[in-house]
Amino acid sequence: MAVSKSHGLRSAAPGHTMRKRERAAELPREVISLTTYPQLDLYLAKFSAGELGLVLLLGRHGTGKSESVKRALGMSSSAEDKDTATGQHVLYVEGHMRPYGLYRHLWEHRNRPVVLDDLDKLYADADCVRLLKPLCNTVRAKRITWLTNLTLNTSEVPASFTTTSSVILIANEWRTVNPNVRALEDRAIILHFDPSNQEVHRRVGEWFKDQEVYGFIARIMPGIKALSMRHYCKGSQLRRAGLSDWRNSLLQMIIPDPRLACIMAMQYEPALCSERERIERFVVATGYSRATYFRMKAKLASPQSLKDGTC
Repeated sequence: MAVSKSHGLRSAAPGHTMRKRERAAELPREVISLTTYPQLDLYLAKFSAGELGLVLLLGRHGTGKSESVKRALGMSSSAEDKDTATGQHVLYVEGHMRPYGLYRHLWEHRNRPVVLDDLDKLYADADCVRLLKPLCNTVRAKRITWLTNLTLNTSEVPASFTTTSSVILIANEWRTVNPNVRALEDRAIILHFDPSNQEVHRRVGEWFKDQEVYGFIARIMPGIKALSMRHYCKGSQLRRAGLSDWRNSLLQMIIPDPRLACIMAMQYEPALCSERERIERFVVATGYSRATYFRMKAKLASPQSLKDGTC
């Protein structure tokens, strides 16, 4: 676990360094880099206990960020907890919500933890951003105001209220030039979660029951650039649907390069007994040559080249 800054990159292999520079360009100025689920769970437990008032959780999709937050807060992962969860102690907002709807829910859940998932959609609305700025203030008691006819002409929702809610914001990326949104960056404890494929696989093993799909993904993991938990669910759905070629279908979804996907799929076809048959299948299926087959096969045996995208 380390604090990363854009000017503090350590020397590494060219491909690895390039990827780190690309990530640094997309991240805020100061982040806490987390690579394991126990590290993430530790910070989320501190947020759940009210010891961290404002957290911004960033990371690529498919790593279970939202589910980790829900688990830390004792929430169910069922459908009714999505969009505007009305649990006993948490406001969970996912996706689109109109500004006044957000204000009303903040009033109804005042002094309770607030989770704003899919932040990309929220900060695209200027009125939502104006609500987020006071909500994400660093002071303990924060005053939120909505001075319109919706609040001035009714007694149901006040035009202003004070709340001590702690807030966690979840997003896959952080891209904005809005100064009000940038203010959130300066106030928040920013976590960037970037687990390895092996770490994702271990976490999935805690709850995933389809051992045939789980074992298959373990075998093809060297060819996967960024493993997603969704891959397991999709593979299990294909297998349970009775599709005999579910492995090939899953490979096509996971491996973006059709040449690699074809070579990996042929490893699980017992009908192809010889190298000559596999080469012929590769040429027919992809339109590439025999030489390309051997070159891609050699790349497949080098996990580092796959991760660097040099195939």
